[in-house]
Amino acid sequence: MKLSLYDENLNRIAIIGGKFISCMWSEGYNTVQPFTLELQATPEYKAVVKPDCYVGRADRKTLMVIKTVRVKSGRIIANGHQAARCMEDVSFIGTIKAGVNIVKSLKTAYDASDRFQNIEFAQSDLDVTYDHDISNKSMLVLLETMCQDTDTGFRAVREGKKIKIELYKPPVNPNRVLAEQYGSLKIDEVTLSTANKRNKAVVLGEGEGDARKCVVVDLSNGEQKRTLIVDARDITREEGESLPSYEARLEARGYEELLKKQGTWECAINPLPQEFGELYDLGDVITVLLPDYKMKLQSRLVRFTQQSQNNVIKTVLEIGTITITR
Repeated sequence: MKLSLYDENLNRIAIIGGKFISCMWSEGYNTVQPFTLELQATPEYKAVVKPDCYVGRADRKTLMVIKTVRVKSGRIIANGHQAARCMEDVSFIGTIKAGVNIVKSLKTAYDASDRFQNIEFAQSDLDVTYDHDISNKSMLVLLETMCQDTDTGFRAVREGKKIKIELYKPPVNPNRVLAEQYGSLKIDEVTLSTANKRNKAVVLGEGEGDARKCVVVDLSNGEQKRTLIVDARDITREEGESLPSYEARLEARGYEELLKKQGTWECAINPLPQEFGELYDLGDVITVLLPDYKMKLQSRLVRFTQQSQNNVIKTVLEIGTITITR
């Protein structure tokens, strides 16, 4: 793990290389994951390691952004997230209508906002649409909501003196099959849970008592219905707005809330170090054979975490439908 430090204008201000005490590096396919870097508190590092600096790796495209720096007992502890976290500081006021291309609509929304310094949305030919209205969110919530719904990934990568937000969606490769009996991985943890799962939303809008407006969003698709009540009293009918338009906004709220209420169906695995990042990477569709559980999971690699300390790197990959908590 070879690291470099960049300032807010993407000028490289330190070549850290492997000279750190420890580093925890985590990336999500369509979530924003944390980052921690621990360094010796040398005069050189104390002068340059600051909040809003970026950290890059020689072997990864994704950048991290430092948000908090703490100096204690001769050490610097820098905490942050994937650089797409900067999109939390950019607000979109307006509505993206259902059925539009997510790459074009996100870029248009971002370009019309108070953009973040040196960050742009990359052009893409990705043909993916989001089928619900969505309004008045931070750009990060727009990214997470629209990409999680459409199984699309996003990442912030450095291109010269700019950061580009890229959307991507690797196709299925049936040859990426991993199993302990093949020697290609070690199962670290299997988690199955319906504790958080909801698949039907009853959305309550304006009005009182029996006159209160109510719409139902049902995604159960023949499964046991697990109902969530959503209080959307803050969504009121605008002057001159048609009833179908108002109901569509209530439905969009219910759909967004259900996205946060998925079940956990997750497998954490330790891969062969020479395979991850070479034969497959974040976002690729992986098939994991779990004969002990009489299961075969085929899902995107949705998250990975690497812990590096004393020149030893431990990698844990996560596939499956993870519980998303915002």
